[in-house]
Amino acid sequence: MKLAACVVLYGIDDTTVENIKTYAPYVDELWAADNTDVPQEEYLSKIRAIGENIHIIPMGGNKGIAAALNSGINAANDMGYDFILTMDQDSYFDGDTLPKYIKRAEDYFSNDEKIIQVGIHNSGDDPNDMATNCEDTKWLITSGSIMRVKDTVKMGSFLEKLFIDEVDREFNYRAAKLGYKFKRVLELTLQHHLGDPIKGKVLGKSFQAMGHSKVRKYYIARNSTYLMMEFPEVKKEYQKYLLKMKIKTLLVEPDKFTKLKYMSMGQRDAKKGKFGKLEV
Repeated sequence: MKLAACVVLYGIDDTTVENIKTYAPYVDELWAADNTDVPQEEYLSKIRAIGENIHIIPMGGNKGIAAALNSGINAANDMGYDFILTMDQDSYFDGDTLPKYIKRAEDYFSNDEKIIQVGIHNSGDDPNDMATNCEDTKWLITSGSIMRVKDTVKMGSFLEKLFIDEVDREFNYRAAKLGYKFKRVLELTLQHHLGDPIKGKVLGKSFQAMGHSKVRKYYIARNSTYLMMEFPEVKKEYQKYLLKMKIKTLLVEPDKFTKLKYMSMGQRDAKKGKFGKLEV
């Protein structure tokens, strides 16, 4: 399998460089889409030094994860690649996980041309969540996914107006309506950082709140509302998801009322058709 890769950069550090080293040697070409507002040339030089197969795409500021991923996918398409690995900068593979994963993905793609995306179990998956613990799945996160390039481009790639959050699920729901399928490799694991959740307990029951900033709360609420409007079949799921997020925010997160205000603003903007980057 000739395989390209794309990683989205934003706020780069030495950990980012080390993470890229875990997959750059296993792909033919890697495009690093730099979403950083002010290019960090020290780290970009370190990334280039990893291998001659690495190319930096300057995005000219933070254009969002969808636009950054699309820049890499379009570059791979222009170069004739059939498959691309999409990565977050804080994800990495241990040992020989990636070559094993590539082989499993290749088997899936060879057996069914309607499979547009193969994902991998990641270290942040909830072991009690059936949605992330089954081979046949309705959605996959972008980090660690291997995608068919031509089919992805044909259906419009990732929806850039969402900017960030729910970009992966929107792609999956849209692709499913076109008859595409998704597979998850369960026996291998991507190391994926989910941030720093805040732990809480109510009536003896423990829970975690993600602790996102007010701006991230805005995007999550806005884009979840968009998905409910665009894909009515997931409306109940997202209503429950947003309600739980609001309750957890209220119970344990700092700056809770400002965050709830931004969530409400996001929901209103979705209904008004206001998308793109939030200017704060």
